[in-house]
Formats: sequence, structure tokens, C-alpha cells
Amino acid sequence: MTKELQDILGIVRRGPGPFVLATLLATEGSSYRRPGARLLLGREGPLRGSLSGGCLEGDLQARAREVLAEGRPRRLRYDLRGDLDLVWGSGSGCEGVLDILLEPLTGFPDWMRWIEEAWTARKDLRIQTDLSQEHLGVRSLPGPADAPSPREACVEDVPAPVALWIVGAGEDSKPLVRMAKALGWSVGLLDHRPAFACPERFPEADAVRSGHPATLLPSLPLDARSAVVLMTHHYAKDLEALRLLLPSAAGYLGLMGSRRRSAKLLAELAAEGLRADARLHAPVGLDLGATDPEGIALAILAEIQADLAGRRATPLRELAQPLLTP
Repeated sequence: MTKELQDILGIVRRGPGPFVLATLLATEGSSYRRPGARLLLGREGPLRGSLSGGCLEGDLQARAREVLAEGRPRRLRYDLRGDLDLVWGSGSGCEGVLDILLEPLTGFPDWMRWIEEAWTARKDLRIQTDLSQEHLGVRSLPGPADAPSPREACVEDVPAPVALWIVGAGEDSKPLVRMAKALGWSVGLLDHRPAFACPERFPEADAVRSGHPATLLPSLPLDARSAVVLMTHHYAKDLEALRLLLPSAAGYLGLMGSRRRSAKLLAELAAEGLRADARLHAPVGLDLGATDPEGIALAILAEIQADLAGRRATPLRELAQPLLTP
């Protein structure tokens, strides 16, 4: 939901409004979105985000006009269970209960600024929303464990966006940059060739740097939500990069190339005392049958998404547990 929240923050910051923000606080049973999903509404209709498959947005727009007129937040509950909903309700057949907070936005609220600052610093953030009637919608940063907290509150974790660093600025890196940005990820690109590593070739990238891996990689702010993909197509450069990346804090490492080439690289590193762990995916990507750069980029991004989320990229039809389990 990072891209959704990024877009909402951008719209609110640009203004002028007025806006109403709908936030999914909790669900029971089946639901289209998980808690934390948001929908930004203007006077004329939805602007960004969603809380359902489209069955609630019309009613939420009507409630949003009331919230704007009243100037205070409102808490709503939609019960979509059973046959009565199909006849008298929204007709969604979702078989779930949704608890939603509607709040008018005045200017750019402090809690949105907290999120922007945390993302800039690549820090995870926890925000507490007061749900008591007298302080409904008031947000704060949770204090120490022994500090008093609201009697009824919703606590939300807002992780830093995934940071993807691509080592190699060939043509096949271009769709990987574009698609990662569409996911709301921060994207940086490195290449030892100045003619390849130039911002004009990668206008969507947040950073484009030219230089050798030994110079550039130690300076990267790698953390558990960082992914690095090596696609230099240059054996010596990949070997040099892996020497630096295997001991790093990056949460995901991917190496493009054949299985035989990957095994040769890893054997050479093992002889030096550097052994790969589960973070290294070599060859990189899921088996999607991809053969073109766009399909390969999709396979790489899908693997990164699943790996950082602790998932196995299993087809949904094969899962026994509910689809929206954390």
C-alpha cells in the first residue's frame, strides 16, 4: 500500500482540497482490502485509493459530503455478510465487516509529515489513532510501553518503501526501473560506464551513479528493506560486487545470469571464505516463462516482493489460509 499512500500524500500536499480521507481500521471475515487501506475523496468523487471492489465507494462519497459539512470525523461500520446484503445492501457478496474512519483534512496534517520524514530517513514508523468519541481521529506517536494510551485506539505500522538498487545500466534495466517506480519503490542505478549511467537514460530513477562497485557499493544505505540486483553481464564486476554485498545488511540480493555462471561465481567466493545465504537469488527472478526485458523485470520484482514479505510466491488457489493474512 506504499504507492497508494505516497500518491495520497502528494495530492493532499498539492491541495487545495477540501479532502476527506477514508481509512480501513479493521475487518472481520472476507474483505477486498486489509486494514490500513485508504481512499482519498474530494467533493466530486474518489481521487486515489480504494477500500472495496467498488461496492462501497458511492456510499462513502455521500458520507464524505456530510463529514465535510460537519467538519468532524466519523466512524462507520459496513456489514456485508449474508443474503440480506445481496438484497438490501451493496450487493458485494464479500461476506465481511469493515470498520472505517472518515476524516476531513485541513491543510497537510502532522501525521502525514511524520510519514514523509520517516521515509526520507528510511525508518519504519508506528502511528496511533485515537478512536474514542471525544478524540476521534487524533493521531500520535506511541510513547513508552508504560505510557498511558487511549482507551480505544488503532495502531498502524508504516514501513519504509522498498529501496531497489540495480547494478548495471543496460537496456534491460529500463523496464525494471519503470515497473519498480510504479510500485512506489525507491530506485537507484549504478554502472561503471559513465555513458550508460546517466540520468537522461533513466529519468524515473531516484539516483543514477557512475563508478566501480568497490567505490559505490560501500556508500549505499542498505537495510532489511533494500534489494540489490546485479545485471552487469560482466563476470569480474559481479564478482567484485558480491564480495561487498554478501556481508551487507541488504534484505535481498539477486544475480542475473545462467545457473552455471552463478555457480562458478559462488564457488570462487566460497574459496575466499564468503558463502551466500538465503538472501541471494541466483539466478534472479521467478519462473514466469519470461523471455523479453519487460517479462524478466516482472519476474524479478515479483520475487523481491514475495521474499521481502516473507512469502513463497505460491498461487493463491493453493493457499489454505485467508488471502489477506499479514
